[in-house]
Amino acid sequence: MKLKNRKIKINITDTTLRDAHQSLLATRLRTADMLPIAKKIDQAGYWSVEMWGGATFDSSMRYLKEDPWERIRLLKGHMPNTPFQMLLRGQNLVGYKHYADDVVEKFVERAVANGINIFRVFDALNDFRNIKTAVKATLKNGGKVEGTICYTISPVHNNNLFVGLGRRLEDMGCDTICVKDMAGLLSPYDAFDLISELKKSVSVPIHLHTHDTSGMSVATYLKAVEAGVDIVDTAVSSLASGTSQPPVETFVNILSRLSKYIVDLNMDIISEISDYFREIRKKYKMFESEYTGVDPNVLIYQIPGGMTSNLASQLNEQQSLGKMKEVLQEVPKVRKEFGYPPLVTPISQIIGTQAALNVVTGERYKVITTETRNYLKGLYGKPPAPINEEVRKKVIGDEEFIEQRPADLLEPEMEKLTDELGGRAKNTDDVLLYALFPKVALDFLEAREKGITTEELFTQGSGTVPEIKDEATISHLAPSEFNIKLHGETYHVKVGGMGHPGEGGRPYFIYVDDQLEEILVESLVEVVTSVSGVIDAGATGHSIRPKAREEGDVTTPMPGTVVRIKVKAGDKVEAGDTVLIVEAMKMEHEVHTSISGVVEKIYVSEGDSVNPDEVLVEVNSKS
Repeated sequence: MKLKNRKIKINITDTTLRDAHQSLLATRLRTADMLPIAKKIDQAGYWSVEMWGGATFDSSMRYLKEDPWERIRLLKGHMPNTPFQMLLRGQNLVGYKHYADDVVEKFVERAVANGINIFRVFDALNDFRNIKTAVKATLKNGGKVEGTICYTISPVHNNNLFVGLGRRLEDMGCDTICVKDMAGLLSPYDAFDLISELKKSVSVPIHLHTHDTSGMSVATYLKAVEAGVDIVDTAVSSLASGTSQPPVETFVNILSRLSKYIVDLNMDIISEISDYFREIRKKYKMFESEYTGVDPNVLIYQIPGGMTSNLASQLNEQQSLGKMKEVLQEVPKVRKEFGYPPLVTPISQIIGTQAALNVVTGERYKVITTETRNYLKGLYGKPPAPINEEVRKKVIGDEEFIEQRPADLLEPEMEKLTDELGGRAKNTDDVLLYALFPKVALDFLEAREKGITTEELFTQGSGTVPEIKDEATISHLAPSEFNIKLHGETYHVKVGGMGHPGEGGRPYFIYVDDQLEEILVESLVEVVTSVSGVIDAGATGHSIRPKAREEGDVTTPMPGTVVRIKVKAGDKVEAGDTVLIVEAMKMEHEVHTSISGVVEKIYVSEGDSVNPDEVLVEVNSKS
């Protein structure tokens, strides 16, 4: 009789330090704002804390000028008692393409060494050929594997399919199985049915992850608990709901009314944590958008929480936020044409970006990302359903779809990458930064070498960036301290210093409400005023580009950065040839010539920022 009365414990994973701010604040939460509350989080009683992986690795370097490896180590120093969990995209790791097996193995090894305990490993297509290397590496290095089923709704997905995937994950040696409902599509009664079937079919614990985008999440969790789920993901209420996870306070309060269940958390401490992040969130208001709240339309376009806020942020950077609704309506069309893949990174990013390009350029598949091309070649794996043949042929012509495991086509990379970086890499962790995001990593490593990547180094005036102490030295440009109003909010801005001009412009270092930010100022004319008041001609390091007028003027459809130039002056090109690769919205876009002819002039260099109305390459037609 005593056994019958024993309470069932429901374990909780906290996502506040990763998925919550990725979903609501475009992944901008800084380590410095995590550390003051970390000890409290460690005392809350969570089963695990998801604090790494997903978009945090990229964003740390790209936007925050932080070392993502250092984030693990710093937080572990404050949180020794709670297992750290990360989100790992299988063969994609934390990037947007497949990496060679030796890179995957080394990444997992270093993640464990730095402090990650649990790896939630998934493949965006549920193609488990793409997770086997990461699973084996995790087990080899002493980590715990949470094998993942990417949940979605489509004509080709059903519970029988998902249960079969669960059995396969258990057979692979996974310690737990996660149902990853990245877009908040799983309704309460469907959750009850799916979890019930999984509990009958596998013996390992079941972990449920969802988002509150559709408004169903708390009810979904309650029905999952009734069906026997073991672990669920939540966030503290101040960074919960909408495109984030359900609030832990609400969920625990409901379960506390049911004598059958117990959630062993310190709710007083969690209340303190929530209060802390309620204040911290105010600092990141500029990264919030109207697209991170509850929106039942997600059941139609199915974009996951993190993708929604980041897509809005990226469209805003492209000055196209007003087209967000059109982009969301385009997403399900592209998804159907791509064979109904689950919309989770990197596939959600590929489809979301392609949908945005289709809308922003005004012509479907006029501009193709490298990642779209690779997906339609089979380089991401096997889609759940056949790809639309008309779209496939438009993008890749008569190329055959690759049937083998994509990573089998990749040669080992670590040794070559180590040689390429040379003395710029201090250790293996640096090489892995470069392996995953080459250009972003090079910029980050260069900035770190100059001593401008952290607030501490900056305020010490190290490197080549001077700290401006004499306000008079910049009085002819602008006041060194001022307030600005944006969307009804007032921000205090203080100019700290500026770096040397380069090809992309001149970096300025400013404090926004005492938060250090780096901005790049690109002059619209070939004259820039220095701090000393001297007029520097050509300080921006590149010539003025003419406006596009002629048929042979090659331009980019979206603002971005030139990452590769594929032609040189004098080369013969045919209409449709790729002449440049431009990175925008975290994806690489091929820029083509519309006419056949000879490359007359190239107006850009690799690393340059470019805009749609500028001539990047001039092609003269054949006589």
